[in-house]
Order: sequence, then structure tokens, then C-alpha cells
Amino acid sequence: MALSAAATAFSIVWIIVLSLGFRPPSLIGWSVTAPSAWLAGGYCWWVARGAGQEPAARRFWRLAATAITLIGVGATLNLRDDLTHSAAGVTPVASSTVVVYMSGVVVMLWGLLRLPGRSQLSVTERRRFFLDATIVVLTVGMFAWRLSFSQFDEWRDLGGTLSVLSVILLACVAIFTFIKLALVGVSVVNRGALHMLSAATGVGAGLGALAPIMATKAQIEAAAICIPPVALGYVLAARRQARATPAAQPQAKRRRPFSYLPYVAVVGLDGLLLWVARNHPVNDALVAGAAVALTALVVYRQISALKDNGRLLNRVDATVRQLQDAQEQLSHQADHDALTGLANRRLFEHRMRQALDADAQASVVLIDLDDFKTVNDRLGHVIGDELLVAVSERLRGCVRPDDTVARLGGDEFAMLLASLTADAGTSVLDRINIVLSAPIRVAGHDLLVRCSTGIADVESGLDTTEVLRRADLAMYAAKEAGKGQYASYEPELDERANYDAQLGAELRLAMDRGDFRLLFQPVVRLPDGAPVGAEALIRWHHPQRGVIPPDEFIPAAERTGLIVPLGAWVLNEACRTAAGWLNDDHATNPWTVSVNISARQLREAGFSRRVSAALSAAGLPAERLMIEVTETAVFDSHAAANALREISALGVAIALDDFGTGHSSLGLLRKIPVNVLKVDKSFIDNITGSTAEATIATAMVSLANGLDLGVVAEGVESAAQARQLHLIGYRLSQGFHFARPLPAEEVRDLLVAETKRAPLAV
Repeated sequence: MALSAAATAFSIVWIIVLSLGFRPPSLIGWSVTAPSAWLAGGYCWWVARGAGQEPAARRFWRLAATAITLIGVGATLNLRDDLTHSAAGVTPVASSTVVVYMSGVVVMLWGLLRLPGRSQLSVTERRRFFLDATIVVLTVGMFAWRLSFSQFDEWRDLGGTLSVLSVILLACVAIFTFIKLALVGVSVVNRGALHMLSAATGVGAGLGALAPIMATKAQIEAAAICIPPVALGYVLAARRQARATPAAQPQAKRRRPFSYLPYVAVVGLDGLLLWVARNHPVNDALVAGAAVALTALVVYRQISALKDNGRLLNRVDATVRQLQDAQEQLSHQADHDALTGLANRRLFEHRMRQALDADAQASVVLIDLDDFKTVNDRLGHVIGDELLVAVSERLRGCVRPDDTVARLGGDEFAMLLASLTADAGTSVLDRINIVLSAPIRVAGHDLLVRCSTGIADVESGLDTTEVLRRADLAMYAAKEAGKGQYASYEPELDERANYDAQLGAELRLAMDRGDFRLLFQPVVRLPDGAPVGAEALIRWHHPQRGVIPPDEFIPAAERTGLIVPLGAWVLNEACRTAAGWLNDDHATNPWTVSVNISARQLREAGFSRRVSAALSAAGLPAERLMIEVTETAVFDSHAAANALREISALGVAIALDDFGTGHSSLGLLRKIPVNVLKVDKSFIDNITGSTAEATIATAMVSLANGLDLGVVAEGVESAAQARQLHLIGYRLSQGFHFARPLPAEEVRDLLVAETKRAPLAV
């Protein structure tokens, strides 16, 4: 760039020297002309090869380099012509030289024409563009003709028609460049660089138009002094392009609905008309003045109308943009969850349908938050909503950009894992468990979230409903396995679901027909075996299949939700039967009837009220009833713990069943009201022969005594077990050794008989 600037400065000095009348050898003036053009060509070529340029920009700068290099070749030929005719006064330009100059101009013009615009022009816009360009070119051509070409005979000596044509083309390049920027804009070449090219080319055209004056007045060769500033402009433009970055380029400005350029051209031509008419007769001058005035009024009227139209169009555009924004917002709301911003069920199923239609490999994940209802019940729905938003953000972080995370409703989320099978997708499920294992801070509360997750493959031939059903089966299988688990779909889950559906329908019919009945297994006192209570056990007598064991239909009732009405029947029937023993049969000794309650029942809202209603309906005192729950049913469940506290407040005893086999037995003893521990059969089976099991059984009875709790040994099947249990401190027991589950009448007889006996100290 410094060399180009020095060459331009030299050209200016050369003009001054020749204008002052000095006549140094012309070779000195030509010494920097061609080298400056070649230097500019090399620099433009270097920019064209630079990194970060778009293909269209590379092509443009290669053409620019070619154009200025051809100008340099023309300058060399021009020097030859000058040296050949140095004694002839005005140096004529050879046709070959003019052709080379014209070639450079045409290459540059071609490069400009091939520049892509920022937007595709319509037919109307294209027609308007060419009309405006024609108006401006004709105006400039008229100025050039009037002020230069028609005034000097020296044009004929400088090269004739070809020389004139080359200057006109050079002027057109400058004008076209400006029009291209003003009316269309470009998208690949820096705007500032194009402005510099336009200015440089315009300078060259202007100096070229003054060639006759320079040649006759100061013996100045126009090409020698106009090429260096043009070359400098090319270097500056290329330098601007090399330093520009896409982010640094200005945003495309909104174009006006019309251009001022044609009107500027008309005003200029009117001024030329007035200037030419100044030496004509008064009548001609008046006609010219009236024409100019009329033209000015028409132009003013049209510009005013165009401005009004432009303001109207702007208002219309603003309204259209507002409507588009509203439509986009409505479209987004239709496809996204309002709370979390995740995809909703509609969008999720649409994308899943696309994957199915394309037969693309993918998998679907269903996620259900464990015990989320407890958060809403304890802390309110506002905190619950904030927790859902926080969970959605963590789930987003577990997947890739091509995957879809959706909220299907409530605390249920879904994922569509693109190009991942269910087997490969388990790595995502592991990641989900890890990110949710960290407490989530919400409104001053540290909340621990766990989820049950199921995953299924998106397989060809399925529909969205079937894929979601399979993932749902897997999710419920994970729930049954325990909280914070995940499971993959297997065909066996369908078999179990079909069995559950059939068995669920039969369960409902059995409840309506009264096919269920209760048996009662006595709880006895050690060592004499006197009854002190009984545990209610449900039995199903199927009319075709006979007796169906509880371990077969109770899990199905849990999975289908029928455990709630079935459990309510057991509670009501047990209370009614026990009230009969007490009131009708006068079994008045201290005893209790125990009823097993499932985790699903405990989570039901208002369960304690159902217990109270059952007692009232049967007329059974609360102290005669004992509710048995497992450790799993109440572990980490605030709803279950609250329900047990409310039941205990009624005066109903609470027994912790299968004690020692759950998650955190000792911790539960501090969280829930417990009156009795029922030691699981697995700790009793080998008590007579295993020191380890005897030690555990001893520790449990010691713990119960220390906490002032009752303790019952379950599953006693031999006299030796009963004796050993009594020796280590157990006073209550239950099992086949004492009695199998009995009909209500037989248990009543045992309790009535015990009432007639003298009570023994426990």
C-alpha cells in the first residue's frame, strides 16, 4: 500500500511540474505507472486466495486483479506509443493499446455484473434498476460529450473513436458500481471496499476525460497520471476486504421503495441545459427556463407522492411484521409447553412420526418424576412449577441438539433420541440419573428428584401410539422395580400387560359378584399360644379357575389401580367382621384385627378419612384396628408418612410389616408413628440352627423393647422355633405352627373362648 501511495504522490508531483512549464523526459512520468498497476493486481490476487472468503468474493477479486493487471499492460503499450512518437507533439494511442485498456475495463465490468445481490430482485425491480441505470449513464454521457468530447479536436489525434469509447466504458464502470451499491447492494464483497473501487474508477474516468486539456495545455499524458491513483484505490479496497470479517460487515439496510438517482440525473441535465442556453437568444433561454421549472415541479410532485407511498408501505410492512410475529408466537405456543418451553405432546408425536415415516433409527424415552405430588402438596404448585422448569433444563443438558425433549403433561417428560437404539440410549438414561441425583435449589429448598424411566425403539411398521405404549410399559416396569430405576421394553411386558388387563377385568367382575372373602390368621401369645389378634387376608375364589393365590392377583391389582377399591373392601369387611366379634359374640379380651395397606392406598388423598369412615360404619373402636404397611410403601414418601400420622391420631395402631427387609428400617422408626414391628419370616426360618440369624432376631427384639414397641415374629412353623423365640424375648408370634388362615367364624370362636378363660400376663 505504501508503494501505491508513493506512486500516486509521484503522479501529483508530475502534474505540478508539467503545469509549471518544465519538460523533463516523459519516461520519468511513465516509470511508476505500469508497476503500480501490477502491484495492485498482485495484491488483489493475494486477497482472492485468502482464507475466509466466499467463492463469489474470490472470483470477484480474481477478476479485479486481472482487470488492473491488463491496465498495467496497457500502460506499458502506451509508453511504447509515447516513445515511438515523442517528436510528434500529441502522442496518438495505438489501437492495440486501446484494446488492452478496454479489455481491463470489460473484465472489471464483468466482475461487477456477476456479483450476487443481497436478495433476489423481482421482475419489476430488475426493470426499474436497468431504467435508472440507463438514465444516469445517458446523463453522464451528455455531460462528458458537452464538456469534453465535443470541445476538443485533440480527441481525434489521441486515438479517435476507440479512445473515446474506452473512456466512456471506464466511466460506465464507475457509474455502474455506484448504482449497484445504491440500488441493489451485494452480499459477498465488503461495502467499503466497493466504495473505494467506485471512487478510484471514477477518478480514473474523470482524469481520462480531461486528456485533451492535459495534452494541449501541459503536455501531460493522461494515462500516466490517472493509472497510479486507480491502482491505489484497488489496493485500499483489497486491503479493506482482507481485514473485514462477516461479523464486522454492516447489516443490509432496508432499501427505499424508490431511488433519488434518476431525479438527481434530471436535475443535473436541467442545469446543463440552463448553462448552455445562457448565450442563446432571450426567447430560447425563456423556453429552456420554463422547461426546467416544469421538470422541477413534476419531479417534486412525484417525489412527494413516492414519499407518501413509502410511508404507507412502511406502515403496511410494520403491520405485516406484527402479524408475522404474532403468527410465529402462536405457532410456537401450539408446539411448545408454556411452562418449560420444551416441545409439547403435539410436536413430539409429529417428530416421532417423521422418524417412523423415514424409517430412521431412533428410540423414545418416557420419564415420570417419583413422588412429585408430594412437592405440590407440601410446598405448593408454584414451587412445583419451578422444580419442573429446573428439571427440564437438566434434561436438555443430557441430550444432543438433534434430540427432542418434551413435556407431555404434569410431571411426565419424554425424549426422542435420534439415531440411537434403546440399548445405546441407556447411556442417556444413566446420564439423567446422574444429573438428577444432585439436589435442585428452588425458593430456598434443596429438593431431591428421582425418576422412573422407560425406553423403547422406534421401529418400522409401528405408529406413534404403539411406540409410546411400549415406552410406558417399560416405565411402569421401572416403577415396580423401585424408585430411580429405568427399564427397556421387552415383549414379556406385553404379555404381562395383557394378563393384567384380563385379570383386571375379572377382578372388577369378582368385586361386583362378591367372589372375594377374608380369612384371618391368628396372632398368638408366647408361650401358651393364646390368640391376641388376627391378620385379615384376602382370598379369591374364581368360578372357573378356582382359588387364585394373592401373590398372583395382588400385583395385578397394584398395576391396574384396582388395589384401591379392593383394599377399601378389605378394610370395610375386616372392620365389620371384627365389630361382630366384639359386639355380637362378646369377645371382649384385648385383641386387634390387622389389615394390610398398599403403597398406592397410602398415597390416595384423604385415606385417613376412609379409615375413620370404615370404623364408624362398622362401630369398631379405633384401638381394635391395626394398619400394617411395608417399609417400601412408606420409604421416602411424605404423603404416606402424613397419612400414617393422621391414622395414628385416630387411635389406630401402626405395624411395620416385613421389618428388616426394606430400605432404611431404623430411619423409618423416627419418621413414622409405629406401635409394632413384625419381623420378617426370612429371619425366623433358621433361628434354631444359625447363630447369625439368632443374633439378628435378638437384636430386633432388643431394639423393639428399647423403643417400647411391640414385636411379632412372623412365619413360625415349628415348636422349636417358638421355644427359641420365647427364650430370646419374643412374646407374640404368627405362623402355620399355630394356625393357618382361618374363616372368620373359627377365629371368633378362638377369641370368645379366650375371653372366658382367665387372662394371662403378657
